[in-house]
Amino acid sequence: MLNSVAPNKIVPPDGSRRAALLLALVLGVAGCSSAPPPPPRLSPPLPDAPLDLTQFTTKPCDLMTSHQLAMFFVSNQGTATPAAGETACTWIPRDTKALTYVASVDTTSGGLEALYHRRSAVPGFAPVLVHSYPGVHRDSRDGHCTVETGVAADTLLNVTVTATDPKLDAYADPCYEADRFAGIMIAYQANRAP
Repeated sequence: MLNSVAPNKIVPPDGSRRAALLLALVLGVAGCSSAPPPPPRLSPPLPDAPLDLTQFTTKPCDLMTSHQLAMFFVSNQGTATPAAGETACTWIPRDTKALTYVASVDTTSGGLEALYHRRSAVPGFAPVLVHSYPGVHRDSRDGHCTVETGVAADTLLNVTVTATDPKLDAYADPCYEADRFAGIMIAYQANRAP
């Protein structure tokens, strides 16, 4: 009886064929079910010592002591008011009514990384470091600047300085004054951290 298979052709047994099909199926499923890699991080990394400022979301006037406020010629503990879903504290120096400091703690917008993802919609977006914590200047113009500083993965410390008198140093360089005010808060809270 003649063999109908060509002499050089190898025919695997049925078990080998099934194993090869099963292996291809498993590899195909594994390739489809793997999660895509996370998007690359846009914002700078935070220091190894994140600050827990959640207790100040409703009491931002407690972010600084009266001694620290005196460096800014502020003699009261500030006035807390609701603002855009948060509570903000406003301080006015005793020697002028033309300068205000406003601070709040934001734990709901997604932190610094979310701010970087929205950067094209943030007026005047400019990266900055405040007491070694990464932040962003926004809305800066003569007499006005906001600095949003990432102090933890989901937390921003927001400080706005507004100066309406062109004779004030803060009018010419409001971002310097905002950074200085935020920096004192961060340094104080970092020293209090356990």
